[in-house]
Amino acid sequence: MTAYEELWGIAEDHFGLITSKQAVEIGISRQCVRSLADSGRLTRLGYGVYRVLHHVPTRLDAYASSVALVGDTGYLRGASVIALWDLCPTNPSLVYVGAKGRVRRKLPRGILLVDCRPCETTIYEGICCQPLVAALRTAKTEGMIESDRISDAARLAREKGLISYEECAEFQS
Repeated sequence: MTAYEELWGIAEDHFGLITSKQAVEIGISRQCVRSLADSGRLTRLGYGVYRVLHHVPTRLDAYASSVALVGDTGYLRGASVIALWDLCPTNPSLVYVGAKGRVRRKLPRGILLVDCRPCETTIYEGICCQPLVAALRTAKTEGMIESDRISDAARLAREKGLISYEECAEFQS
């Protein structure tokens, strides 16, 4: 099996993404990763984050790559978690992320690092995220989404079985 095939095997379980750290963990050098990027088989998205050439895009790729670009402690937060579940219209050009520690990387335009402190996270659709109820609270308190849309999003989340009746009631005016 070639180095690219090994990387592709891991990347396909992670939205086509592979980090140089993951490559080193399976015995592929950073130099090999760079040469695969130079040859066009990997696309460099940011510091230590690459996408394999043969990945079939999904609607969740932007969220997964945004979290990966923040690093190991990154997570999706606020309005972006609500958008991930398609609960209400949000600004598609902005992805809100947080990290459980300091981030020194320069992030691409459109990725807003809002929070750098430890918080509870969960995994939705294979992406590390703020829990949905906490994301609704965050979006409401930070003014990312209007209150009436938060209320509608909570009702829709309840209909989809994502939150309980009690949690939904918190967002009803």
